[in-house]
Amino acid sequence: MVYRWRCRHCGFASWTPGRDQASEAAKSHLLTHYTENIRREDARLGWACPHCGTTDGHQDRDRAVTEFKRHLFDHAEVDLAADVHLADEFGGTGSVLVKAPLESTGADSARVHLLTPTDVYVFVTQDPTDRLRLIMDKLPEWPTHTVVITTTSRPLSDIDSVDLETASMEVVQLTKRLGLSRLRETIGAVLDEHEATGGKISLEFDILSEILRTFDLREAVQFLYAFTKQCARSDVLSHYYLDPKSQSTSVINVVEDVFDVRVEAEGVMLRSPG
Repeated sequence: MVYRWRCRHCGFASWTPGRDQASEAAKSHLLTHYTENIRREDARLGWACPHCGTTDGHQDRDRAVTEFKRHLFDHAEVDLAADVHLADEFGGTGSVLVKAPLESTGADSARVHLLTPTDVYVFVTQDPTDRLRLIMDKLPEWPTHTVVITTTSRPLSDIDSVDLETASMEVVQLTKRLGLSRLRETIGAVLDEHEATGGKISLEFDILSEILRTFDLREAVQFLYAFTKQCARSDVLSHYYLDPKSQSTSVINVVEDVFDVRVEAEGVMLRSPG
């Protein structure tokens, strides 16, 4: 079960696997809108609700803030929705930029969320071992088919063959000298093949940072625009991983415009700052 809470006052939204986590994310966000409603009153910290006029407080600062956050959420709990998916934001087919270190709990949470509702997994990655172990460790079963697209030599050598015996899998080996046009054509051919089967496809694109390091920014952005449109035409849910600390703010601002949704992944929570 995934819960989404969306702020009525700005573009913030969060997706979490549990109701308690969703409510805590909402409470923390709501406080950022109403910090001016908390004031020191002699020996106590007081607060006033901007919605209903209720006032209260406590001598202990942490308790006063906790009570205020809880009261604000009482008004906003109606905006908490259950059994939703991030892909619902764009009709199930589109592109998501996930801002998180490539190997992190947050990135893995995003992967599980964005892979789960689909039938075919396509990984464009330099770390096929980690992606396949994620399926084995975090997902209830193998998908109908898995495709690994990588430049890594012997990509399945670190995986026990027993673990893969029930998996329908295909490995597409790329040369490291492959240009962006040829990369798009190669992945496009894979998508065309599996689109014909009628299954829903989730494509994880791990090499965005490498592309931004290797190619001119204009060329990289042109590739991303063309590639995300190609994925959309094939009814693909595509997700792209970028560590915000690995790129300048100006580069990230340009790249963000390519995608339908941009989220930050931290722990088990995905959040869109707006």
